[in-house]
Amino acid sequence: MSVTTLHNPTPRASKGLVFEIGRKLNTWGSRTEPEERFAWKQLEGCERVLDVACGIGTFMRMRPAKTVGIDLNEDSVEHCRALGLDARLGDALNLDFEDSSFDGVHSAHVMHAFDAGQATRYLSELIRVTRPGGTIVVSNLCDPAQIFGYPEVARPYTPEALFRMVHAASSPRSNVGTEIAGVRFKAMHFRRPPLVRCRFVRSETLWHAAGVLNSLQYGCFLRKFWTFEGYTMAVTKAA
Repeated sequence: MSVTTLHNPTPRASKGLVFEIGRKLNTWGSRTEPEERFAWKQLEGCERVLDVACGIGTFMRMRPAKTVGIDLNEDSVEHCRALGLDARLGDALNLDFEDSSFDGVHSAHVMHAFDAGQATRYLSELIRVTRPGGTIVVSNLCDPAQIFGYPEVARPYTPEALFRMVHAASSPRSNVGTEIAGVRFKAMHFRRPPLVRCRFVRSETLWHAAGVLNSLQYGCFLRKFWTFEGYTMAVTKAA
């Protein structure tokens, strides 16, 4: 057996340990978990919740008995089902549910993939399937420095843009303000960026390391509290 063969397992084991530590740090310094907790606080009292573009079911796992998820990605849906979650294939622009089917609707980090017309359609569908008096919670990334890394879906919708689109999605004759097209503003949560954003793209390992460093800052509250890179907005559908 060669010396090279004898020494190969050690780097692999070390790399695995580094990635496991990184995974735990990313969980501890998660930027999405506070948004999800905020969303569920706004959806408190909702017995039937729809999670649009549910991904691998992170949000659904917090209240699995109350939540139905839809996603276009078959692998994501299968992953959710393997976890015992009620996930279905579905299109956010054409929700296969009757009007007023849910007490609350949640959708996170998908709107920037839509052009203006699609985004308006998306919001109108979220509103349509929510019962009168129900709550709609939408999370968006709006920092160009972040989402322009994905040029095919780089549309940073600001909170102001979301308000205007909710207005357009429902009725052209309603007043723009806290009452917008049959929905009422309820609450907002801002995602603050890390104090020093780390970006390493030369290798996968460095890319993961940058994510861990950013999560460390987030977990230690080393953030730019005077600005934001994303937000979660909750509105209530008029009764």
